[in-house]
Amino acid sequence: MTTHVDCAYEGWSLQRLQNLLNQKELTRVPVIASDHQLVGSVGSADIYRLMNQEETYRAQLVNDNFRRTTGSDIDNLDELTQWSRRAQVYCTVHQIMQPADNQIDISASQSELKAAMLHASNQTLWVTRLGLLVGKIEAVDLLTDC
Repeated sequence: MTTHVDCAYEGWSLQRLQNLLNQKELTRVPVIASDHQLVGSVGSADIYRLMNQEETYRAQLVNDNFRRTTGSDIDNLDELTQWSRRAQVYCTVHQIMQPADNQIDISASQSELKAAMLHASNQTLWVTRLGLLVGKIEAVDLLTDC
């Protein structure tokens, strides 16, 4: 298990996330809430998927975030269109992250770990203790233990 895990905060902008992914040469990171609970994972593919969605979908996400922050909508359609073209600046990690389904508690047995890895959507499991992120295990780690 690797105990040092780079992660993203769910309130970060996608631009900040992309900077982290590029700087650390990562494709996917766990997402934590303000109380440090593991809430999901997010990666470059999620950003790519958003930026290639219909403009109306991106505009909806931008407007949702604006409403959550200010309590009102962006009423000017031209302004909303311009903002949606830069959705990576105005949308948050929380809006595009995947649920935290690739996680396992640190107290899990070896057989539970192997079973969880078989059902993982990628080759990484996020290790938690009482819901808090404490590390990660990759499929290759299981192979080296053999």
